[in-house]
Amino acid sequence: MKTLEMPQIVTGTNVERTPWKNEIHKKNLYAPILKKIEYWRDYTGTGELYRKEHDFDCLLTGGNLLADTLFSLWLPLRYTLNYYNCNLWNSWKEFEAEKLRLQKLGLKDCTDFLNELIDNIEVFLPPEELTTLLSELFELGQQRCNVIILPYRSWNSRRGCKPYYDYMPHFLYDLMNTESSIFLMAVSAWVKREHLEMFFNGSLDKCNLKDLADTGAVWRHSPDEINVKHLLRNYIDILRTRKSIMMNAA
Repeated sequence: MKTLEMPQIVTGTNVERTPWKNEIHKKNLYAPILKKIEYWRDYTGTGELYRKEHDFDCLLTGGNLLADTLFSLWLPLRYTLNYYNCNLWNSWKEFEAEKLRLQKLGLKDCTDFLNELIDNIEVFLPPEELTTLLSELFELGQQRCNVIILPYRSWNSRRGCKPYYDYMPHFLYDLMNTESSIFLMAVSAWVKREHLEMFFNGSLDKCNLKDLADTGAVWRHSPDEINVKHLLRNYIDILRTRKSIMMNAA
């Protein structure tokens, strides 16, 4: 296989740039996104103690190792990068496919990419409506409302792997797709305890789960099918509602 050099900044992309009204707006728009990217870049340790003392979910829950992110922020970021589809992003995706995947790594694990994204964020994410939605999601997504307490730590990796890839409606659907009334009662109790009722239209039943990605079915959420704008708005609405409920319950 050919050796692929690290992608370089190119002049001109297929993204139209929008002039800034002022520098304050620019700073506010990108600040939540940059904060999270820097967190991913700087999270370099391993082990339970490091996670307890550095993992954002654990820090927001007093060091609870059962804590987990409700909505992964990496995937919405990636969907948005795909939506704008600038030339530099395409170069990095090629680098990922030809180099990183051989090491079982992705761009989230690549410090050079994360630094490139930080330094040239306006190229990757122009100041348009979708970036504004992404920014709002990242702002809410780094608060307690985006952290759940799992009943089992194994659910952390289970949710993140195939076929769920952190898409909560699909995960909840399969949890509730059971013949065991006892298990179903336990799942429903956990949903209520973690204030996840807003994933449902009405009663807590698998048939009432919301289609957050607008694909026609909660078990369909491949990147090429997802309505990114619809998904971001739904994620934001759920986190806003959950934040309000949790504040009132405190």
